[in-house]
Amino acid sequence: MPRIENSIIVERDFDTTFDLTNDIELWTKLFTEYKEAKVLEKNGNEVLFQLTTYPEGERPSRTWVSRRIIDKENKQAIAERLDPKFPFKYMNIRWSYEVLSPNQVKMTWMQEFEVDPECPISEEKMTHFLNQNTKIQMSAVKEKVESWPGNVEG
Repeated sequence: MPRIENSIIVERDFDTTFDLTNDIELWTKLFTEYKEAKVLEKNGNEVLFQLTTYPEGERPSRTWVSRRIIDKENKQAIAERLDPKFPFKYMNIRWSYEVLSPNQVKMTWMQEFEVDPECPISEEKMTHFLNQNTKIQMSAVKEKVESWPGNVEG
């Protein structure tokens, strides 16, 4: 089971960083890869949502549904890809936030997954792609959160 873990320091207060990065409907503004981000259902701190990516090169646009549990008190969010799972057998994601100072947060994204045996992409290539793409997306999110106007009410 491959596991990818990446961290980045965001120069912003915890509340704003956490609230922005867990507002799924804002993900089209924070990430470079999402064309659509729709909340399908909310139940307390659990969110069922659908993401659609932009097509990229020879990769077509992809859409899937995930579940996310947002746990601000414990400074984390845990998600799993539900449908379709392909090209994975499973994909579990955990985002954690560590307050380093009043205006500095270490954001860590961890992904655990297994590539579906029917997927034409090897586990090694998928791991490399996800690791590189995560770094690109974290940098984009960091830049947008740091330049976001005002504070976000959580």
